[in-house]
Amino acid sequence: MTRRLLHYVRPRQLQLIVRMAELGAIQKAAAHLGMSQPSATEALNRIEELLGLALFDRHARGVRLTREGAHLLPALKRTLASIEMLASDAAHIGQGANGVVRIAGISAASSSIIAPALPGLCAFHPDVWIDYREIEAAEIAALCQDDGVDMVLCRASVEIQDGYVFTPLQDDGLGVYCASDHPLTKHRALSISAASDATWLLPPAGSPPHRAFLELCSQMDNPPKLARVGTRTLAVSVALVCRLQLLYVGLESHLGCFVDSGQLKRLPLPVPGAPDAIGLLHRMPLKFDAAEAVVRYLKEWAARA
Repeated sequence: MTRRLLHYVRPRQLQLIVRMAELGAIQKAAAHLGMSQPSATEALNRIEELLGLALFDRHARGVRLTREGAHLLPALKRTLASIEMLASDAAHIGQGANGVVRIAGISAASSSIIAPALPGLCAFHPDVWIDYREIEAAEIAALCQDDGVDMVLCRASVEIQDGYVFTPLQDDGLGVYCASDHPLTKHRALSISAASDATWLLPPAGSPPHRAFLELCSQMDNPPKLARVGTRTLAVSVALVCRLQLLYVGLESHLGCFVDSGQLKRLPLPVPGAPDAIGLLHRMPLKFDAAEAVVRYLKEWAARA
């Protein structure tokens, strides 16, 4: 099977299957790829014959994946992604890069580590191409299993797979934040009862800030007033806090940069609970020198910070 696929399958056939799954019609997928419908039909028949499986059921309004096709679709997408990665790496190296390092990180790592550390990293290693993307924590296990990235910035609570090591880089914390011109910022000391009269923005359900907010509510005499809006988007949360004069329980890793810029202030209120530290997860040993250089730089940056 492997020999047949390597010899006969073309990337355009894989693209066709993925587009058909997305668009639900062979005509639309063919047009998207610049193919005629007869050519697309022939390509589909050819790869189904090679695999010995029917990938799609045909119906009056188009096509839908069969059970077998649905099982194979993730592998097809990974194959195309690998080809795109090969092309991208070849282009970067052809332009003089001395290695390509792929980093993925949760949003807390983007704001607290990557944003402040990446400019210095690029200046210190100008010959290394850095590819960074933000991910959800739920994606980490699959990325490690598929070697989709060289390293992941995540929390210490991550499940560490065999062959990987985790190095803490930065502690995190929780605080109550508000706009820099909020009336409560004039107080050097503050009690939770004084803050209970303010209007609060509810943190995302299930998050550490949400659990801490509920704990703070239990210390208030009356339930606090809430803004009638919910969001998981950091930029939107900050805009609401500033423009509507709200209080918000948030992570230091998310909101520290807004304090530094003067948009927000952290109120002198103790917040229960502490999130796990953020650190670097990577395979050991690392595959190549460029990745080792990036890991070394991030560890030194964290020590200085």
